[in-house]
Amino acid sequence: MNDLQKLLDDLKEPDPSVRKRATAALWLRWHEEAGDEATSRLQMGIQLLNEDQLDDAEELFSLLASDFPDFPEAHNKLATVLFLNGNYALSIEECEITLDLNPYHFGAWNGLGLCQYQTGRFQEAILSFQKALEIQPYSQTNRVYIAKCRGKLN
Repeated sequence: MNDLQKLLDDLKEPDPSVRKRATAALWLRWHEEAGDEATSRLQMGIQLLNEDQLDDAEELFSLLASDFPDFPEAHNKLATVLFLNGNYALSIEECEITLDLNPYHFGAWNGLGLCQYQTGRFQEAILSFQKALEIQPYSQTNRVYIAKCRGKLN
């Protein structure tokens, strides 16, 4: 079994400490997989996000995704800032790019679901949250949003 598969399997373990370690290891792997330069720029963008400098973060992540088009986390972070700026259509596009590059990216599945929820696409959102749950079955956030979507459909 390879390292990635072991981490993905650990997300399904009943022990929360095992899941927490696997989640942290996956995020670290995803943040660093494009090399030092991309990781450094990603961290600068995350710092901007944390400081609510959304326009600067969007510009940085957009350039990062352009310079490293095969770096899923660049697209995922761009999707995040687009979502925070209320640009759901473009955020959906970036989530989809992320998922094309990394279909196990539970954060991108969740982000896609959140965008779909915000745009009233509740049935699609349910499917996205369910995909996230297939990877991360103990995620309460995804369960809550599935229930919210079902409530909106009824």
